[in-house]
Amino acid sequence: MEQNTLDNKIQTIVAQEIRNGRFSGSYKIVQISEKPHISGLINTQGFNQIEISYNPAYEQIREGMLPIMARDITKHEINHRKYHEFNGCPRNFDYHVEKIYEPIAEVLEKTKRGFNSTDAHYITNALEDSILHADLNRKFALEGIVEFFSDVGRSAENGEYTPFYEAHVKLNMFLWGNKKQKKELRKYSVHNKEKQKQIAKAVQGFLKKSGLAELKRDRQKIRDFLNYEDNWDNIARAYAEEFSQLMEPNYALPIINHSGKGTKGRGQGRLIEGNEFDREMETERYKMKRVKRAYNNPKGDRVPSLMESFEALDLLYQSFARQLRIKIETYTESEQRPIFWHGQRSFEPDKDNLKHIFFGFDEKGKVELKKRRYAETMNVPHKISPKGFPETRFCLLDSSGSMQYNPKNEHDLNGNPINIGRTGIIPWGDNSKYNYALLGWYGLIEYLKQNHLLNQTTIGLGNFSSETRIVRGLESAKRNALSPQFGATTIDTLKIRDIFRGEKCLVYTISDGEIQNWIAVKDEFIKKAKEHYYFHLQIGSGNEMTQNLEQSGLNVFEIHNAQDLAQRVIEITDKNFRT
Repeated sequence: MEQNTLDNKIQTIVAQEIRNGRFSGSYKIVQISEKPHISGLINTQGFNQIEISYNPAYEQIREGMLPIMARDITKHEINHRKYHEFNGCPRNFDYHVEKIYEPIAEVLEKTKRGFNSTDAHYITNALEDSILHADLNRKFALEGIVEFFSDVGRSAENGEYTPFYEAHVKLNMFLWGNKKQKKELRKYSVHNKEKQKQIAKAVQGFLKKSGLAELKRDRQKIRDFLNYEDNWDNIARAYAEEFSQLMEPNYALPIINHSGKGTKGRGQGRLIEGNEFDREMETERYKMKRVKRAYNNPKGDRVPSLMESFEALDLLYQSFARQLRIKIETYTESEQRPIFWHGQRSFEPDKDNLKHIFFGFDEKGKVELKKRRYAETMNVPHKISPKGFPETRFCLLDSSGSMQYNPKNEHDLNGNPINIGRTGIIPWGDNSKYNYALLGWYGLIEYLKQNHLLNQTTIGLGNFSSETRIVRGLESAKRNALSPQFGATTIDTLKIRDIFRGEKCLVYTISDGEIQNWIAVKDEFIKKAKEHYYFHLQIGSGNEMTQNLEQSGLNVFEIHNAQDLAQRVIEITDKNFRT
């Protein structure tokens, strides 16, 4: 088939599927020079953009099959959201992450076999493809999907599937394939008999664990079972447990969206590059949304599988800080700026600069350089950085055992803190004094960020308890803040100079009680604090330390409602340093 004729035919077929599937978004078709010879993608922001890529060289291998593949792969991509009169899988991005990816990632982590997020993404996409194919098979034979499977096998090493991929194909054939299709795909089966036993065991194990085996090969009942999203968590776990037995970390044959293509070797995969679902999962925007959803889950909050505990905590506290009342208008000023220029005269090179020049015509119609003469101006507000704001900002944070208690210091008969709030994502509890102290620090970081004052290298934080741990730099400071000690309440005398390093820095401390070795550190601490912009936030009533600080002329603020601590940090800082 001639190139133009082939392209026109594919364009026509894809457009027809877009209409038949009632896909309301946009689509495009591009040519590639890769194997497998066709692929598809759908975006995750609204599921409203589809891309179909094809390699015309396949016409020399299987004449006339590319349009059929393009037809069914377009169906496939639409049904990631919902093809008209079908159900779709995963239907939306949150289902993709929470109901399929996260259960799979949890299972892979528990295997302790070195699987990474790329492997979890790959298995997720393979399972979703199997579910949506079974859905489409209610009406369509999916010959183009079978041809895609053949193309993968034909392009694979030695012309045979990997064990995982053969299990993937066998499951699809069980769910929707006919005898002719099954026979066609046997050409690419794994030759090793022992591996064949492992493949059969994995497929049968999945059918049994997922509950599909109980449906006695009744395809309508199987489709109904697979299409019900509340079953997906259990299905995903069963799939990961059985199919991961057939995989080595970081290697997989491609599925329709090119996931797995070239993934042999850590970090070399096409997955994050080629799959919109998986790119979106890696964005800070989505991860923050996901951890907030997990935190607000009334059935029990826990760290989502797509991020580690530190990242989840950091993003959650950032989201809390963004909800605070933060003044940014104080760091703006207005000045007259030109909005547009009008009028013109001849350009005079001896006295004019090159701003606002353009080509025009002189009185005789000859081309010459012109200079704009007049400008309309208006007051334009813009951000400024206050010259008096200290460049270095340091927080010394009490992480002693008493900070685990709630603001009322409630405990059981054994002295263990109680009523500290939810502890699924925030291990010290979201009603602990330490939680409110952390929010005070994150609130200041957000204040600095919104006012264009945040310099990551000049942020420092110390957490003091049995030890005094001091770090510099925003990333290290976050890790230090999110690693409380919950031991004794002491300040290391040898660390005081490090706490008050530099000149005229913003330094503040947060504590809820007595410093056990205060007498030993008092003189040096107060002497150094006076050299800086220093204040102390005391959660609860004052004590000897706060009295000594106040007697020395240093600012102390008692916080009797711990929930207000973050707002007070911002207000105190803003009041003292606004221009």
